[in-house]
This record gives sequence, structure tokens and C-alpha cells, in this order.
Amino acid sequence: MRHSFFRSFVSVVSGVLILMGGVLADNEGYLLKAGDSIMMKVFNEVELDTETQILRTGEVSFPLIGSIRVEGLTIQEASAKLYELYNADYLVEPKITLTVTSYAPEYVDVLGEVKTAGRVKIPSGGRLDLASLFAMAGGFTAEADRNRITVMKADGNVLKYNGSQASEAALQRIFLSPSDRVIVGKSSFVGRTFTILGEVKSEGPYPFPLNGRLDIVAAVAAAGGLTELANPKKVTVRRAEQTIQLDYQSLSREGQKFVIQPGDIISIARRIF
Repeated sequence: MRHSFFRSFVSVVSGVLILMGGVLADNEGYLLKAGDSIMMKVFNEVELDTETQILRTGEVSFPLIGSIRVEGLTIQEASAKLYELYNADYLVEPKITLTVTSYAPEYVDVLGEVKTAGRVKIPSGGRLDLASLFAMAGGFTAEADRNRITVMKADGNVLKYNGSQASEAALQRIFLSPSDRVIVGKSSFVGRTFTILGEVKSEGPYPFPLNGRLDIVAAVAAAGGLTELANPKKVTVRRAEQTIQLDYQSLSREGQKFVIQPGDIISIARRIF
């Protein structure tokens, strides 16, 4: 039985806009979900005031009207639904305010070549960009390929970032959504080697740089540099069935680059006196 009558009006109280039982909050597009905590207040009806959490079923139990499904509704839609139910049988044009007191935790999964793979919580009421996600995951592993970043969106879209798209500045501008999955790929150069023989201070196979960038000068430096007996004008690079002759002295003096590939065998000849 109805036992109250309130004049309809619009007012702003504590930052919440109240409109005949409806509520327009700053995040009016936000959809309520299981785990959110909400609070209902009814003007001059203290016994109806309720603070509770939305159950996994998406329902909340309110005084008099029982369990109501609010998951998937905006604050405005949920409060309008409450207004209709209370107004139908219990109150006359009740003034209801409905607010979210705390949001259910939201997560992004990060997998692959990061130091701490797993689930990362999105800051409450905040935004999470890719750069921040990687920092929260402890950074990249030594075998990570920072140019192989894949974001599997919750809506099914798959986005790939490489090159300039994967720079630190660019990653700070890429924002994630709840339930996104981020995968950092492993460098394709893991386990690959190059070999340098002859007149260098330390012969042998060497691991290929994981970033995939290596030139002849850097390769020689990795082997400790040339010996005093080396002939820098006579360097041979064997690449599969191909043999390439180089003048290392000219390349190093002129700052030119000859790119080394995984599997290359570099031979430094000895001078003939």
C-alpha cells in the first residue's frame, strides 16, 4: 500500500543528478556488472536504504520488491526500473538515488615474454595502456621480441603492433579494455648463431643478437677484435651456398655496414709478410 507522496523535481545532490527516481552519473554509459557494489537511498524512507553487491546472477535484493536483475543496465536504467517497481505498488513518485560505491575488479591478461605473465588488474576507475601493463608485468624477458605484440580484444578483434607502433611513446597511447589478452612474442633469433674464425682474438660461434641487428663491425667486436696478424682487407663471409669477399678496413673506416645474418660464417685471413 502506498504511504508517501513526493513532488517530482530535478536536483543535484553530492554530484549525482536525480530525476524522478532516475540517476545520471558522470559515467552514465557504464553498464553494471556482477561484483559492483551499489547503494540505493529513498528520500524520507530510511528503512528502504540499501547498500549491497550485485550477485553473480546479476541480481540484487531490494526491500519490498525482492530480487531485481540489474546487470547490463546503466545506472539511469536501473534506477528507472526501481522507480517503476516502487511506484507501482509501494510509494508515490519516490525520489530514489542509486550510485555505484565500488566497481568490480577488471583485469587484462598478459602472456608470453614478460617477466610476470598472468592477470593484471585495471586501476579502479582508471585506464590502462600497454606501456603501463608491461611495467606492471615486470618488463620484457631477455628473449622477448618487442616488435611482436598482439592484443586480442574482448570483442574478438586481433591487433598487432610492431616497429614504430611498438615504441615506448606509442604504447603509452594504446589503451586496453577489460578481458583483453596481450601476448608478447619470443624473438625469432633465440638459439640462432653466427661464427667468426681466423684472425680474431676469440674464435667461435656466438649467439645472434635477439633484436636481429648485426653488422660485420659489431661481429668482429664480439670476437674481441682483430689480431695483429689479421688482414682486414681480406674477409670472407660464407652464407649458405654464397661466398662474399669484403674489405673490412674500408667498411670500418667509411662507416659502411655489411649486415650479418644468422648462420653466416666469417673468416678473417692472416697477412702475408
